[in-house]
Amino acid sequence: MAALAAATNINGVTCVVPAFNASQTIDACLASLLAQRTDLELEVLIVDDGSEDGTSVKARQWQARFARLQMSLRVIRQERNGGAARARNVGIEHASYDWILTCDADDTSRPRRVAALRRAAETQPDAKNTLFGSRFSRHPPNATARYAAWANSLSSERLFLERFRECTLIQPTWFFHRALWRSAGRYDDNGATCDDLRFFLRHVGRGGRLFRVEEDLVVYTLSEGLSSMTHRKELVKCRVAAFVKQILDGMWKGRKIHVWGAGRDGRCFLNELALLGRASVVEALYDVDDAKLGTYHNGATGLSMPVRHVDEIRAPFVVCVSMRNPELVSFVRAAAKKLGAIEGTDYYHFN
Repeated sequence: MAALAAATNINGVTCVVPAFNASQTIDACLASLLAQRTDLELEVLIVDDGSEDGTSVKARQWQARFARLQMSLRVIRQERNGGAARARNVGIEHASYDWILTCDADDTSRPRRVAALRRAAETQPDAKNTLFGSRFSRHPPNATARYAAWANSLSSERLFLERFRECTLIQPTWFFHRALWRSAGRYDDNGATCDDLRFFLRHVGRGGRLFRVEEDLVVYTLSEGLSSMTHRKELVKCRVAAFVKQILDGMWKGRKIHVWGAGRDGRCFLNELALLGRASVVEALYDVDDAKLGTYHNGATGLSMPVRHVDEIRAPFVVCVSMRNPELVSFVRAAAKKLGAIEGTDYYHFN
């Protein structure tokens, strides 16, 4: 009955497209949305975020073609550039329908995207509390190849377990109910980076669900002159802040933690905790490299931390080493099994 109720409620979808100086890519984006194979009412809402290249003019040239197919295309023009997050919030506020499809102005959607995501929402329990996404491909094909391979290969369980590593569902594929957007606190539109990651982590942190459609439904483009990547330091900062709130102040509250990795990633995790005044919660860093054992000292902050061999590690622990090496993955799992540690309860991967 829950699935039937969800299907009954989806009477239309609004696709929100923030666009800034997107005159070179907006045609392909809109053509892909016009080609959607669905019997749902579909509204496309372009939020021109202060463009200076005629983006709004180009978008409006598509309105007659959308109207001929009984589809709606609206353009909201903002005089001042305020960033994609603010544009998304404006679009969602003005959406005619409660079910929101996200799309960047330089990305394209496969013809079955709306239909496939609708079907997922109709068949999943608690759909209004679920952030839906899909597999994707990159353009050019080699753009962020490792990230794309990782995100596309995650099982439904690992979408949740690996959430502190990065967005396990990428924003250009998202589909959600407007109530979820409100519950997650909207997009942070203060100009800071990582607005998608912070939204994603808040959603999961409040008990929100994740679901990925096992189809490639979006071509996610890395455009010349546009950055689809965020500086690594800012990503770490966002992830550590969420980890503190959800884990250190939650299920691990009052416990000392152990950090697997005394290399760059483990030190970054520790130093970010220190900036939040939380370094004292760490018992030690642990590593397999004998050359790193002893004491880690940050000359800039004066922070010191013992570094012990990983054989001494115990739960709860955070794994701050690259998981691209299959042998290392097996080693971590073997160590966790020996300790009786359960991922998602006694340890988490952070890298």
